[in-house]
Amino acid sequence: MSLYRFASVLSLLGCLAVATSADPDKKSETPEDKQVVNSKATPRTAVSSINFRKELDLPFDSLSTLGSRIETARRKPDPVAMAHAASELATAEKVSGKTASYTSKQLMKEAAELAAVRRQEAELRATLNVANQIQSEDDNLVLLKKQLDIAQEQTKADKQFLLNNTEPTNAPRKIVINNYTTDSIDFYVNGYFKINVGPGASGVIMVEHRWNPTVITGYGNQDVNQYGPRNIWGQFDKYTWNIN
Repeated sequence: MSLYRFASVLSLLGCLAVATSADPDKKSETPEDKQVVNSKATPRTAVSSINFRKELDLPFDSLSTLGSRIETARRKPDPVAMAHAASELATAEKVSGKTASYTSKQLMKEAAELAAVRRQEAELRATLNVANQIQSEDDNLVLLKKQLDIAQEQTKADKQFLLNNTEPTNAPRKIVINNYTTDSIDFYVNGYFKINVGPGASGVIMVEHRWNPTVITGYGNQDVNQYGPRNIWGQFDKYTWNIN
């Protein structure tokens, strides 16, 4: 049951740049928010199946375990470990003068996107530091710096929220997941594991964080199917996601 984290950086950047609070009254500032969505699996290739030693033509023993370590970091999920793996892969690419079928740029982008949706300040700082060390693409650096600023502001706001004994401003949102497939699916909300929904079963996720977007992604038990990601914006109290 592995994770392939989040779709293209352009769509995620667009989503993350629009809103930082789950205020359902600001409908004009958010993209379309559908209450019921139907989705099918998106096939993918597991990184653990890639022979990095062979594809890069290098004798490094560490490359033999690189694919499995990347998958482990995805399952955790751990953007910092993914960033370090990207740095290791970038070094191997420089020595080899070649790239494998999965590159350090792809992995670094994946790590940046995961760190961005998790919004943990320490993870963002660490991932940004590694991205700078390996001279990552500007899009990754912009995304990480932007989300680090947002995470710092969110931390300050949350502390003030508690100090003032403020009443909650946003009701929890309920997400009902109906799994009509033969796949056992793990679902993650903003990079955190929430629930496994078996074949022909239903599950409920309660979203309690106070920012947008909420990004939900499902991963099948054969390491080859991804469901979503689906973004929700808090316009409704209850959402339904049908997996077909």
